[in-house]
Amino acid sequence: MGMSVFPVFNPELTGVQFEAEGKLLFDQFETLDAIAEAIDAPRFSSFGDDRPIPEDFDGDEDDLEEALGPWDDWYSPVEGLKMVEALIDAITEEPECAEQLDYPEEVVAELAEMKRCLEAAVEQGAQFRLELTP
Repeated sequence: MGMSVFPVFNPELTGVQFEAEGKLLFDQFETLDAIAEAIDAPRFSSFGDDRPIPEDFDGDEDDLEEALGPWDDWYSPVEGLKMVEALIDAITEEPECAEQLDYPEEVVAELAEMKRCLEAAVEQGAQFRLELTP
């Protein structure tokens, strides 16, 4: 199975759903962050919950949510689009970026699906964030 990354919108988008699994985005998020930093774009992970895990925490994921408390951060889809477009361009146009990924074409496909949703969010006036699901 494995974890997946997917965008969530506030308010929920009308007529648009994220149609990718998001597993490659999760598996490759550290590499995507490294590529983003190399091209001076916002990090992929900067649009998700990046609160530090308490040092004394030793429970499971459900307990972590309780330990950290609610997370209410939302981000501009315009900024998200800049990040996604920069990553797509870097991976498709720069061989050294594509070579860092295990499946560059599939990662680009998942990013392109995220781009489609973020464009709809801009049109519909929604904010977004990246969330994880098992």
